[in-house]
Amino acid sequence: MNLQKINLKLFLDAPETVPVDALLPIFARWREQKDHPSQWVDMADYAHIDRGPGVMMIGRRGNLALDLGDPGPGILYANKKDLNGAPEDRILDTFRRTLALAGALIEEPGYPVQLKARPGFWQLVFNDRMETPNSDATDAALRPGIDKALDRIFGAGNYTAVHESDPLRRYGLIVHSDAVDDLSQIAARLHAPSATYPEGPAA
Repeated sequence: MNLQKINLKLFLDAPETVPVDALLPIFARWREQKDHPSQWVDMADYAHIDRGPGVMMIGRRGNLALDLGDPGPGILYANKKDLNGAPEDRILDTFRRTLALAGALIEEPGYPVQLKARPGFWQLVFNDRMETPNSDATDAALRPGIDKALDRIFGAGNYTAVHESDPLRRYGLIVHSDAVDDLSQIAARLHAPSATYPEGPAA
């Protein structure tokens, strides 16, 4: 499988009304970073859509959003290209990219302090229905690589990864671990940066 379209969502503790507008000036500034590895091309405000993508940075390599969709609000990174290696390598690289961008966003002075990262709660989705249909066969094929990646991040036996089996949804899993309480713990386990994607936004 040529896995490129991998989505990863870091869930957030958030108030009932999520302050999406606070991210608009941040993303507007990021959009001007023409040499950023994500190759930003635009931003979009979808806050008017109930339980939608909120506000999004659109890039040629990947998109970043404060996503308000089910199963809960979170920082969502949607990779598009430039992943290489075995499935576990591509998943780990997606975690690196997501952590780099989410960490940079959370550290922005204007980031809403009431949006708290939940380091032990993630949604991993393979956003290609042709390549990875939501089926037991896909789960059987990908689960060994997924487990290898999650074992490195959370430690073997320290997490659950539940397949979202609804055939109307894309193939994905909800990942929960009580073994981490800070994003820096995950980053430390992924200390080797991606060869194709330096960490963090361009200065």
